[in-house]
Amino acid sequence: MSYSRLDYLFGKYYNKTATAEERAEFMEHVVKLDVDDPLFELMEAAYQADESLLNEFTPQIRERILSNVFQAEENTTTPVVMAKTVKLSRFRIWSVAAAVVFCLGISLFFYYKTGITDQPLIAKYSGKDIAAGGNKAVLTLGNGRKIVLDEVANGELVHQDGISISKTSDGQLVYHLKEEKGSIPSFNTIETPNGGQYQVNLPDGTRVWLNAGTVLKYPTLFGGTERKVELIGEAYFEVARDAHKPFKVKLNNDAEVQVLGTHFNVNAYKEEKSINTTLLEGAVMVKKGSRKEQIIPGQQAQINRNQEDISLINGVNVNQVIAWKNGFFSTDAINLDLLMKQVEKWYDVKVVYTEDVQAEFVGKLPRNVSLTELLRLLELTKKVHFNIEGRTIKITR
Repeated sequence: MSYSRLDYLFGKYYNKTATAEERAEFMEHVVKLDVDDPLFELMEAAYQADESLLNEFTPQIRERILSNVFQAEENTTTPVVMAKTVKLSRFRIWSVAAAVVFCLGISLFFYYKTGITDQPLIAKYSGKDIAAGGNKAVLTLGNGRKIVLDEVANGELVHQDGISISKTSDGQLVYHLKEEKGSIPSFNTIETPNGGQYQVNLPDGTRVWLNAGTVLKYPTLFGGTERKVELIGEAYFEVARDAHKPFKVKLNNDAEVQVLGTHFNVNAYKEEKSINTTLLEGAVMVKKGSRKEQIIPGQQAQINRNQEDISLINGVNVNQVIAWKNGFFSTDAINLDLLMKQVEKWYDVKVVYTEDVQAEFVGKLPRNVSLTELLRLLELTKKVHFNIEGRTIKITR
């Protein structure tokens, strides 16, 4: 095929005027492109302009493109003149691979912190692939009625005691106070399972994003002199300002976070040794027993579950802390153990280490890919290997 023909097909595809036959022809030839082809740059630019162009790039097409890129690396016979020269050449090929994966919607794939490695392994698995988590949660009303949010239609779910509760198409639970006078508050609980996430818009305007495996209990109406909710798990809060009613998040082990109006993240999973509160905007007071500490943006307060102790960490990478809320596992550097804890919750799987594996990865990894796609990206480093058996991931070197 001539380059002008491929360029023509890409133009049709980009403008969304290609016929079914032209789209199929374009996909067939994209997977055969040479790693030096300038069309990669066009594809990346197109992706940045319009992500909907990625819809037809299936996992199979992504796999074939990556295979071509790594085959090109394997066939490279550049003479070894200087170690630095060879490393740059290899880095260039991996950079192309990263650009390809990026423009296909997998984002910037991970590379090992200490350098580039050889031909990747492929994650072994048997059975059906495991999809990424999604907007799933169970709402429990004050009268005990349970509503599985991912199984009910969008729109108003409940209208009682002056409160309207609605579900939106993009995974939000919205509370509207219709009649404050005479309204009787009751406590609702929303729980996301492993593999689930949800957003709750409380009646005072506060927005809460719930990560997987999280429970939030809250009143349908904030009366009195304070606004108090209870949290187990991880959530990101954007608290509506009300100088007369401080907002409090009650955590287990006699811990509490108090704010007026601010943006912060709380990680309070029961299995973790500490409760971590990270501030992005505003001011927060963290309490544990008789101890209390005020933190400023960029700080993290770590509460020891077993002691009346609060440690302050400065210069925290807040983008990394809230990567989950923005659709990523990591935006910077992350070690294998921490990453696998997140994988367990998001894909609802169990991780087993059959060997002692220590690795750190640098890059951006999305949460919207299947489990096999995710593990394949990690295996490109050749520092870790995965074997998937049902819903169990076994890790080796």
